[in-house]
Amino acid sequence: MTRGRRSILTYLSGSLKTVATMVLSLAAVPFIIQWLGEEKYGAFRATLEWFGHLALLQLGMDGALRAMLANALGREDEAALERTLRAGVHGFLRLTATMVLGGLILALSIRALVPVGTGHQSDLTLAALAATVALLVTPLSPFRALTEARQEGYVVNGLLLVQAITVTGLALLLAYYRWGIAGQFIALLAGTLVFHVAIATRELRRSVLHFRRGVGSAAEGQERRQLWSLNWTVTTHQVCGRVSFSSDQIIVALLLGPVAVVPFYITRRLGELAQGQLQGIGNAAWAALADLHARGDAATFNLRLIEVTHLVMALGIGVLVPIAAYTRHFVGLWVGPQHYAGDAVAVVAAANALLLGVVTVWAWAFGGTGKVAPILPVSIVAAALNLGISIPATWRFGLIGPLLGTFASTIATSAWYIPVLLRRTFGTSLASLTRAVAVPLAWGLPFAALVWWVSAPDRTLGWARLTVEMAAAATAYLAIWWTLMLDADHRAVYLGRFRAVIGRRS
Repeated sequence: MTRGRRSILTYLSGSLKTVATMVLSLAAVPFIIQWLGEEKYGAFRATLEWFGHLALLQLGMDGALRAMLANALGREDEAALERTLRAGVHGFLRLTATMVLGGLILALSIRALVPVGTGHQSDLTLAALAATVALLVTPLSPFRALTEARQEGYVVNGLLLVQAITVTGLALLLAYYRWGIAGQFIALLAGTLVFHVAIATRELRRSVLHFRRGVGSAAEGQERRQLWSLNWTVTTHQVCGRVSFSSDQIIVALLLGPVAVVPFYITRRLGELAQGQLQGIGNAAWAALADLHARGDAATFNLRLIEVTHLVMALGIGVLVPIAAYTRHFVGLWVGPQHYAGDAVAVVAAANALLLGVVTVWAWAFGGTGKVAPILPVSIVAAALNLGISIPATWRFGLIGPLLGTFASTIATSAWYIPVLLRRTFGTSLASLTRAVAVPLAWGLPFAALVWWVSAPDRTLGWARLTVEMAAAATAYLAIWWTLMLDADHRAVYLGRFRAVIGRRS
């Protein structure tokens, strides 16, 4: 199977996963909020974000391992692949104890970090302990990295969908039987276990030798030294990313209370799903880009990077503009208008989703090739700026504060400086990269004004009308992109790839 076909299959499977996740969320969240109560649900979301930060204790091992595995696969060096996997398994085994210790510390302090009423504090502590138990699957992480490095992200997406179904079903069941916040984390534990065991079993059937040697013996010194030398730069980059983009609900819970997390999460939910899908394009393409880089094909590497940037911008505008315009109607139908955080939150959240979708593609070019060091300074400055704006803005303006911090810091740093680094590191054309962003944006601004006018916040819409209008708006922009922003050659390329995916020669 070709690189292009694998990338497209990964993206399409990611799209299917996103749609299915959205449907599951639409069906489940109103019942979970009703059965848990707003305070418990908000505490669950904030606690989940706190435990997400424990991924930083992996010390960048996952990113470094992906880059090394992709490099070995690109060079078709089976011996290096085996040594790298052994080093990865050995490294994750060492890190698991540290992460579990971090989880226990969080569990002991979670009542101070997520303030809830006295009657819910024991439930919150049990939930944190359940989240700590889930960390025990960490040693299986290298098998996901290997699957993605093989450009088989579609397998990962399929198993993530199984995980989502497992988690949602158990979360509903446990919420109904009043298991509280702890029940939600037990559901997450079950889903995490299903995913990691399934992907590890699949890889073990293909390469049993890798795992047996990885557990039983030390990896060769060269790969281990390279892995640990790469991981510090990746760790710093991940810390900055966590501070910048994964602390919003923590800030809201600490400054405004767990109840405020609910409208903040609900109003951003559609935008977050779209953002995940846009970032999924970068996730689908990074292994292919890393393979091209390992083979020394710089021209094709840059051509594909610019192409993916343009695609993310076009798809992002086509999807996020209707989301921003119709979120008010969506939230009202989904969980009730009392949970809507306001038009400003919806619009800025959509703008952030578009920005982060594009920046993530650029960051994958560095992370996937093991060249994270050049983007560390901009990541550090962006994180400090984001946090420095988000906290006072939340005090002053409420729920929109963390989103303003993300938007301002991204525009001031990553949005313009990472393209400069791409030119320095990979020889990427700044003019071509600018056109890839500017052309869809130029068409998108008048399109956004028109869709906002049509959406009319004071209208009353049902599910059918809402779905039709949002789909029509997205289709209209993508039709403009296809007919007016792409030339005949690019349309032929996309059609050829589509035919390749469905099994026909282009």
